[in-house]
Amino acid sequence: MSDALINAFSVMLIIVVAYFFKRMRMLNVETAKRLASVVMYLTLPCAILTSANGMTFDVSLLGVIIISAVVNFLLLLIAFFCSSNPKQRIFNMLNTTCFNIGNFIIPFMQHTMSPRAFLALCMFDVVNALFCFGGSYSVALFFNRKYYPDQKVNLGTILKEMSKSMAFYVYALVLVLSAFGLTIPEKALYPFEMIGGANTLLCFMIIGICLSFNITWEQLKHVMQAWFIRYLACGLMAVLIWFFVPYDAEVRIIIMIILMAPMTSIAPIMTMRAIPEQAEESADLNTIAIVSSLVFVTIMNSITSTLA
Repeated sequence: MSDALINAFSVMLIIVVAYFFKRMRMLNVETAKRLASVVMYLTLPCAILTSANGMTFDVSLLGVIIISAVVNFLLLLIAFFCSSNPKQRIFNMLNTTCFNIGNFIIPFMQHTMSPRAFLALCMFDVVNALFCFGGSYSVALFFNRKYYPDQKVNLGTILKEMSKSMAFYVYALVLVLSAFGLTIPEKALYPFEMIGGANTLLCFMIIGICLSFNITWEQLKHVMQAWFIRYLACGLMAVLIWFFVPYDAEVRIIIMIILMAPMTSIAPIMTMRAIPEQAEESADLNTIAIVSSLVFVTIMNSITSTLA
């Protein structure tokens, strides 16, 4: 069995066990919310710091930052123009953009990525994190501001929303250290490595706890429309990345894998803030996207492992 399939099996086992614990009422959604805070502000930053420590900075990969900005903004535009209904348009803009890199791609692939691939991932997520934590939400409200006259969206509110991303600060730190050729001593990093080691388990336990199979046909229609927009657009962009981006295969592959990641796990929270009546649909879409992305990323990882 390939490393990619073993990785996928391990991930699915964690998800199934967590879902079983929820069904046995040992864990609940409130537990997942608390664990999510632990992940976002503790285990994920530690996992990023320890994984990126000592990596060699490559100026040529700065172009990945531009790719991330273009991809995220294109998804917002596509979501805006794919529906004439204001609420569905806002729903699409909040739930078809951004990429769950910290809680999905990193724990799924952190043991199989090369240092160069991880550096490319860091470059991509620097911008992606800003879109995840308030950027897409602010743009969605701004583009539909006549439907939200009480919501004042300006540069200040956008910057305030974006400033909540702890992952962004850690990425900025590791990139600066890498650019100056600095490395944190291994002994000093040991506590962070121990904490970061729990990131994979906690991330996929949260997914398992949040799994829900209760959905009406009307909700399913909205959810599948957003799912189709997301994966069709990302699939097309992945093809374009492979044929037209002038990077080596290793970098193009990691960008393509990122493009097949699910949307950010905080999309339901953003949806609850903008259109609370569709928060449940957002959670269902997130669940379906996680399962879909597990399949897509495992297939892509298996193919690339075979080619390598």
